[in-house]
Amino acid sequence: MKKVFFFLIGLFLLVNLQAQKGAITGTIYDATGEVLYGANVVVEGTGTGAQTDYIDGKYTFQIEPGVYNLIASYIGYPDTRLSGITVKANGTTVVDFVMEENTGIELAEVVVVEKALERSENAVLLLRKKSDKVQDIISSAEISRLGAGDAAAALTKVTGTTIVDGKYVYVRGLGDRYSATTLNGLRLPSIDPYRNSAQLDLIPTSLLDNIVTSKTFTPDLPGDFTGGSVNIKLKNLPERFTWSVSASTAYNAQNNLRDDFQSYSNPGQSRLGFNDGTLDLPSVITDAAAIELGAFDRSAAREARRDDALATALDKGVRSLNGSMAPTTTSNTLDYGLSASIGNQFTLGEMKVGVFATLGFAKDYSQYQGGVNASYVASPGEEQLIQNFNLTDDRSEESPSLNGMVGLSLRPNSANSINLYAIYSHQAFLEGRTLQGTYDDYGIGGANNYFLSQTQSFMERELIDYVVSGEHTLVGLNNMRIEWAANYVDSRQDEPNLRFLAYGFENDRYDINESLFNLPSRFWRDLSDDAYQGKLDITLPFLQKKDRGNSIKFGGFYNTKSRDFNEVQYIYGQRNEQRLNDLDGDVAQYFGSENIGIIGGEPGSNRIGLYLIDNSLLSNSYTGQFDIAAGYLMTSLQFGNLKVVGGVRGEQTSIFVESDIVPNEYRQAELANRPVDSLRIANNQAKIDTFSFLPALNLIYSLGDKANLRLSATQTIARPNMREVAPFGSFGFIGDPTVFGNPNLNLTRINNFDIRYELFPNAGEVLAVSAFYKQFNDPIVQTYRFAGNPQFTWVNTDKGNLYGVELEVRKNLDFVSSKLDDFSVSANFAYINSQVTIDERECALSREIDPEFKCERQFAGQSPIVANFNLSYTNADNGWDAILAYNYFGDRLTAVGAVGAPDIFEKGRGQLDFSLSKEINNLKISLRARNLLDPNYRRFSDFNGEEYVFSNYRRGRELSFGLSYSM
Repeated sequence: MKKVFFFLIGLFLLVNLQAQKGAITGTIYDATGEVLYGANVVVEGTGTGAQTDYIDGKYTFQIEPGVYNLIASYIGYPDTRLSGITVKANGTTVVDFVMEENTGIELAEVVVVEKALERSENAVLLLRKKSDKVQDIISSAEISRLGAGDAAAALTKVTGTTIVDGKYVYVRGLGDRYSATTLNGLRLPSIDPYRNSAQLDLIPTSLLDNIVTSKTFTPDLPGDFTGGSVNIKLKNLPERFTWSVSASTAYNAQNNLRDDFQSYSNPGQSRLGFNDGTLDLPSVITDAAAIELGAFDRSAAREARRDDALATALDKGVRSLNGSMAPTTTSNTLDYGLSASIGNQFTLGEMKVGVFATLGFAKDYSQYQGGVNASYVASPGEEQLIQNFNLTDDRSEESPSLNGMVGLSLRPNSANSINLYAIYSHQAFLEGRTLQGTYDDYGIGGANNYFLSQTQSFMERELIDYVVSGEHTLVGLNNMRIEWAANYVDSRQDEPNLRFLAYGFENDRYDINESLFNLPSRFWRDLSDDAYQGKLDITLPFLQKKDRGNSIKFGGFYNTKSRDFNEVQYIYGQRNEQRLNDLDGDVAQYFGSENIGIIGGEPGSNRIGLYLIDNSLLSNSYTGQFDIAAGYLMTSLQFGNLKVVGGVRGEQTSIFVESDIVPNEYRQAELANRPVDSLRIANNQAKIDTFSFLPALNLIYSLGDKANLRLSATQTIARPNMREVAPFGSFGFIGDPTVFGNPNLNLTRINNFDIRYELFPNAGEVLAVSAFYKQFNDPIVQTYRFAGNPQFTWVNTDKGNLYGVELEVRKNLDFVSSKLDDFSVSANFAYINSQVTIDERECALSREIDPEFKCERQFAGQSPIVANFNLSYTNADNGWDAILAYNYFGDRLTAVGAVGAPDIFEKGRGQLDFSLSKEINNLKISLRARNLLDPNYRRFSDFNGEEYVFSNYRRGRELSFGLSYSM
């Protein structure tokens, strides 16, 4: 809780800042869309005004409320006049100028929309038009209209982009290792040991200004993206005093106001979702004296019958664990969210100082009942899959989240800027889950017989990011630009006291049978990452003219990340005392105080009930170091209508992972397909040390003022993550496979080719057509192995390829009728196809079962079709805004099939949302309906024309209401 004090202090320090004037701000462009630095804006008939700075080309000044005429001037251009500009008290009016060369024409009176430039769709399209690379941008204004609550939800609206598991971004069908995510240009780490990509649901949209998705590589971007590089830009600091508060609530008949919600049954967490310490592994279990006595060995219960000291240590250990092993049923409330922000800009002498703080809290509930969780395997000669288990799935989850940001901006003059941010995000997930049904593999099924599994989990995710950055323009050196940034990121994911219980009911008996399935277990898992980053970019303009902007750009980047991952497991051993059947299946009584530890007897002759066994594997804990050092050189050259952007980037990758002990599997088996010179395995270690040379060429041909043709050819890489090379295996729960890392993994090299035609017919409108092709060398894929026991691991296969096309249109409907002037449509569509070769040994094993088995599959997470359609209504005069949004993705691969069995796919689905809002002065009222179609969330396999369902559930429809007030 102390960590949020920084944001509360920053919030309260700003409360007394006052302002009564209004502000005018904006940017001045030439006819080609280039920013004009050092241009002047004055209020006609006065000396009040400002000059655009050399950092971002913006001007800002404060003035009393009223209606004014503005005049913009710049050397070599005639003055441009805009009239009828309205300024309100405590308001900000954005006025952007386009300087026409030698026209001498005075512009007519205009209506100015009071939205900041980079947050408006017109502005982001202009940025996109002038970009050196193929990219798509979604503004905070559009994000707000769509009702997206976090960065992940916002990215579902970007062309060719999908979100997997509600948080991982996939661009052009490629995710995880093939998509890079940055926050203000600095890498955003993943806090999932099995993923490379960051969890974007950690970043609330209240902190965002825009999201830029680059789809072609330039040397100033990270080299490990292939599908796309997503840069999340934080809010700019305000030009005036501003504050806002908002509140929202949501109802879903499936999730809210229920009295059958499966709750995590331990009170050891606050209402904000923080573990208060009671979920931690108790000290009596980690006590060195107890461990030395062998209190948690498998033989402890037998020896404790006669050893009183051992019996006492055993008893203290098992009784130190609080909370039930089964979820409890309770009632819940509506979803809700609260947020507040405050900021101001003032001057200290000649220096402008901006301050900003925001704080938000939300709590969401989700639940489904009667879902399906099943598994099937293939068998030689069988024309159908054989059912392994088929269970009814009931799952409930409570998710509180807390986030905040404090920002400080210092501008000593118009050519220098330094910004400091502190960002905090915390999420918790409290889950109760029950699976019940037939488990054929255990021989449990039939009338009045069933298998039952119950889990409870509490997961805490936290991200703390301290950022300092600077921008400097050296006016005397032809406007040379220096940009730098550095940060420290502390991220962690904790899963304390994860509980798992499985038992069967067969022949009128309740039985926890160790020979069939795992004994009741408790896990403690924690992952912590510490990352330091720094980057420097220097741009040297040369031969600058009004119709061209030549430059040389060079710089460097360094990232070092250290990881510590620990996992311990304790299982419940049982003596021949009161077993579950003796208690008529009463789980609470079975784990009750009268049936655990010392349950009777006398000194020297102790009766022992349930006791703890340390079932941890040393190899399942590891430390790692992940370092990237990069440098680049690139140039931008203008030849008439042709712009050439090219260069090279070099990246040094160093990965080192060390587990506590190496399993025998790695001493006796070689998992690599070929020798890897850069690899060294020393018992429990894995090491990769590789340099990559990454060239890039982008061509932009201007087809007049409104259209571009873009071509690019680039080379990028993809890296394994630390878990994928960590030399140990870990198992999941019911239905989950055993997963082994592979220390012999190598980097993947990718050749990328892109072409795009884009047309910007009018302000806020675009028509774009793109095609792309990607060739993969040594792609990293998950594969199935059978080495005594079935297991999954990762390998490099020979090759892969991916190609596709994208279409996008944004159009105002005033061309149909003037009555539709406030209506617009936007739509995008992507078709993507991919193939990657399957590991040779997996292919051979599979063909023993199915001779027709194809030894190639699509990339995991890749959907063949991704589509979005939005119908919008916006009227700035009456304050109404409405949008109907539809998103669809096609079937995508989620899991590799076991030997001979088909792969498992997530069924494609569409989501329809509606958002309506009304602004009344400073008050905004919003009403949103989400998931109106309520599709099935289904995972399936197709075998010999028959569909086999592995999981299936619905999320329910949601209706939300919100209020916000801002000044």
